[in-house]
Amino acid sequence: MRPILTIVLNDLRIFLSQRGNLVGLLVIPVLLTVVIGWSLGQFVGGGQARLRVDLIDLDATGMSARLIDELRATNGALVLCPLDNDADDYCSLDGEALDLNRAIERARAGGTEALIVVPAGYAAALENFQRASIDYYSMSDPLQPDAVLQSLEAVLQRVNGASMTAGVAGALLDNVTTGLDLPAFDESVRKEFLGALYRNAEQKLIEMPAPVSFETGEEEAGGDASDNGFNQSAPGMGSLYVMFTVLGGMAVLLRERRQWTLQRLMALPLSRAQILGSKIVVYFVLGMIQYMIVFAVGGVAGMDFGDDPLALLAVMAAFVLCITALTFALAPWIRSEGQARGFVLLLSLSLAPLGGAWWPLEIVPDFMRTLGHLSPVAWAMDGFQDLIWYSGGFGDVLPEIGVLLAAAAVLFVVGVRGFRYG
Repeated sequence: MRPILTIVLNDLRIFLSQRGNLVGLLVIPVLLTVVIGWSLGQFVGGGQARLRVDLIDLDATGMSARLIDELRATNGALVLCPLDNDADDYCSLDGEALDLNRAIERARAGGTEALIVVPAGYAAALENFQRASIDYYSMSDPLQPDAVLQSLEAVLQRVNGASMTAGVAGALLDNVTTGLDLPAFDESVRKEFLGALYRNAEQKLIEMPAPVSFETGEEEAGGDASDNGFNQSAPGMGSLYVMFTVLGGMAVLLRERRQWTLQRLMALPLSRAQILGSKIVVYFVLGMIQYMIVFAVGGVAGMDFGDDPLALLAVMAAFVLCITALTFALAPWIRSEGQARGFVLLLSLSLAPLGGAWWPLEIVPDFMRTLGHLSPVAWAMDGFQDLIWYSGGFGDVLPEIGVLLAAAAVLFVVGVRGFRYG
């Protein structure tokens, strides 16, 4: 055991003595973790998010004003321009009036989340129990959830409910009288009845609590773990740079063969298993150090580590072991250090985003989520998500740990059989 420990400590000392390695281990991962964590926090944490939405009210009635008030109450993140513009010109109007043409161009250019147009005659249509349409412009993906559109639809169901109730009742009266061949209702009686029904329904809707409330941002104490951007950036950037650090061992192993370092080790009273085992431990330790550095940064920034730190450590260890095994499986096939660096970049920059290190897999289509699980990063991120976002325990991450360890076992078999000592 002592010879293995000696080789491990010596290799770690050599690695840490090189300034370039320290930059890759400490500086770049820390900077990216902070930048990405802070950026994600602007959308999911650090206070209420703000969504710039242009709103053109061509009706200018009490009914349209109520629609606008309900929209504000339903989603406090909406900044309705120009109505809610502030002294800092958050709406980016530059002191110019906002007309329909300009608002449409702003929506097309992505300067706003959406444009809502309340047409003239909106209130009159509702009062006459007719269909009233709201024009909606947005460049958002129609296949993805749209907070602005969902808020608007919720408000329209509420605000227009009284008119729809009266309209349906009127249509029902007409169908009954026609279908049963009854005399038509006197127009004044019909209008009075539907008017009373409309006012009663409207009062009921006003008294009802809001059916939905959209909120974005950090809650009070005990808020959801996903509110902190570092809950995504620390595991993601940690996994990415574990691959950069550990896979970089392919070039080192090639260099040691060419410089006869491995051959000199073979001359010592050491077995091949001891030599190979010491090299595996070196890169496993480096991978764990990389994780600890990035997670320490996340901890300083308020990252949530979940309720089971041992399970979190187990997920890290399983992923590092899998990447270490991948390194030793590929190392025998490397013929130059340039080729090794190319493999490191190719694997790291493809497996990381594919597996959800840069963004949660929940936001991608189902087929991409399935494809992403070809990457070991996806299994690690699933485990981190279960522990950090959903306060899971060791039992919840056993499937992810099992997959990573199984992959590591297969790759180690390939690596050990093909490992070249000279």
